[in-house]
Amino acid sequence: MASADAPNENKAPSEEFTAPRRRSHRVIWTLIRLAVGIALLVYLAKSRLIDFGELTKLFTAWPITLAALALIFLDIFFMSGRLCWLFRPQGLHLSLIRSLDLNLVSSFFATFLPGAAGGDLAKLFYAAKENKGRRAEIVTTIAFDRIVGLFSILLLPLLFAPLFIPLIRGVKTLQILLAISAALALAMLAAFLLCLYSQPRMIRLARWLSRFLPGQQLPERVAASIGAYRGQWRILLLALGASLVSNLTLIAATALAILLISPASLSLKMCLVIPMGDVANSLPLTPGGLGVGETAFSALFHVAGLAGGAEALLCWRIWRAMLGLVGLAIYLRGMRRAVYS
Repeated sequence: MASADAPNENKAPSEEFTAPRRRSHRVIWTLIRLAVGIALLVYLAKSRLIDFGELTKLFTAWPITLAALALIFLDIFFMSGRLCWLFRPQGLHLSLIRSLDLNLVSSFFATFLPGAAGGDLAKLFYAAKENKGRRAEIVTTIAFDRIVGLFSILLLPLLFAPLFIPLIRGVKTLQILLAISAALALAMLAAFLLCLYSQPRMIRLARWLSRFLPGQQLPERVAASIGAYRGQWRILLLALGASLVSNLTLIAATALAILLISPASLSLKMCLVIPMGDVANSLPLTPGGLGVGETAFSALFHVAGLAGGAEALLCWRIWRAMLGLVGLAIYLRGMRRAVYS
């Protein structure tokens, strides 16, 4: 007679340790990335490119802090509206209130959890909650929402570039960075249009991929989700407009940090260099871009003849963390179902 544990007798011993080993590798890799970020901050401090003592002004200049918190909330508000619009072509409904909940909780996890994409994963988890049959569409929409945000960041310095032609002509670094931004933005736009207007090829590619993926219908459903945006130019333009306004609020919040730390550096040139620094801060080289973003901001501000870039980004991180506590309150209250068919 077979014992109750018989099904486990055929399991390979290595399978029992695979999951814990992968988790330990992720933890180790996250700690390494976190150490790199901290090391960069220490380097900036020792090189006198950053002064942590300046950050104490945040707790004495409350009017500026409150104004910055309002601007960062506006950033989250516009991102929430963008996500609501992008769900509509999928036949899915997300209210603005629930979208705000998702983005505030996502902001909390992105700020306080040192992971590769803690905020995005939290948003995916709660958006897909109780939507077992539509998870592929939800994941695709949230990924596309992130892509629209990145595209707008790349686009913003290109829109401001005509205002700073003399500066750009005199600084080779800015010319290279603008060329890279333009190339990446064009590549993203071309890839999206190809996916949108070459559906037969996308379907063939999806069917080919389905042979190698566990969910055989998943690639086709993702391709169909992308195709749902065909002809939805009004929604796409609204989403892009919301992204641009959202990024402008971040520039304004960073300007408030400069007003607090280095008032002499207040300049319209920040409109050109801050979006470039945001791109570097978005790279998953360290948790949340810690250290990498500060290094990029310091270098870009220096190239533009400004000071206080690294401290300004640290101010923004502190303000973002303060607003993230609202996301913590929502998380502790309990997240209800957000997305409905």
